Amino acid sequence: MCGLSLKVWVGRVGRAWCSRLARGACQVAAIIGSWLPWGVICRGSKSVELVCGAFGLTAGPGASLIPVSRGAMGRVWCLDLGAERYAVKELFWESDEESLRPEVTFTAHLESAGIRLPGSLPGRGGRFLQELAPIMMVAGCGCTGGLMACPWTLADPGLAVQIGDLAGRLHALARPAWGAVDPWYDRVPGPATWDQLADAARGQGAGWGEAMAGHAGLLRDLADLVTPMAGDRLVTCHRDLHSDNVLVEASGELAVLDWDDAGPACPDRELAGLLMFWHVHDDGTADDAAVQRTLAAYRAGGGPGRLRDEQSFGMYIACRLNFLEAQASVALDPGAAPEHRAYATSEISDTLARLPMPSLISHLTSLAAATLG
Repeated sequence: MCGLSLKVWVGRVGRAWCSRLARGACQVAAIIGSWLPWGVICRGSKSVELVCGAFGLTAGPGASLIPVSRGAMGRVWCLDLGAERYAVKELFWESDEESLRPEVTFTAHLESAGIRLPGSLPGRGGRFLQELAPIMMVAGCGCTGGLMACPWTLADPGLAVQIGDLAGRLHALARPAWGAVDPWYDRVPGPATWDQLADAARGQGAGWGEAMAGHAGLLRDLADLVTPMAGDRLVTCHRDLHSDNVLVEASGELAVLDWDDAGPACPDRELAGLLMFWHVHDDGTADDAAVQRTLAAYRAGGGPGRLRDEQSFGMYIACRLNFLEAQASVALDPGAAPEHRAYATSEISDTLARLPMPSLISHLTSLAAATLG
């Protein structure tokens, strides 16, 4: 049996929305479990019928299920029912119903306070996680009111203000955190890990082995900035506020997608990660003006986070390093499906190329101190 989860904004969804949502929805991190069978969803009508049956949807003539995008932890398919379309998430890792309930409750609280985000659709028995025959496992998202995704660019000055305001309101509305901090967010692999992975990669003839060996010093320096989060500052955060997880609606409002990783974190650490995700160029330099606009809007929006020092970037660093180790493990695993190994290899190269330099972290910390106080 395979675990399924369907999250849906019920309503009419344009194709642009479906594609844009899918790219954001497939970014998942830190799901603990074991690999599920690979390639369990197919394009055929049987897959459509099983997914719809699990979540109370009606599959009429011409209904289809088409792959759109994938991330490290899952693949997104577009379920097209004609008048309604949904992004359907195929999970690569085991999950459970209990782990979804806090997310459902928290997002309902934020939605009632005016934050634009996906709601959740329960399936059979009121469960948000369904088990179907091994042919597939599924999750999906849609939108209310027929809203469409709009073109946008990170260089837009207005967008820098909007994302700062959004983050400020999210943190101002955040509820006390449930449970303990997942080690994914404030623990990192030991320094010997990178040499071991590099040696294993070179032993298999993997090209990324030399690149990882060359970054070993930087990886150790970054790891030194990762410390446990202070329990008295923890609230429930999104924990993955990168640009693929924010949709600009036709109205100009921002909608936050992919709440799978929501959980305990310090607002300052989520704010630091947001700056990295949104305002650092491919060459590793920061857009200072955009950073300042975002920080000012964050404060005006009621955001309590303050970047105290370089350790405020600890959650961002921990996520990057843990993701790197996880993908290296998949790439080296001869038992993993070829598709997963190929994806992991590409992610390793991209992650190594985008590791932040300590000088960038210090620069952003100084900018934040000048703007937020």
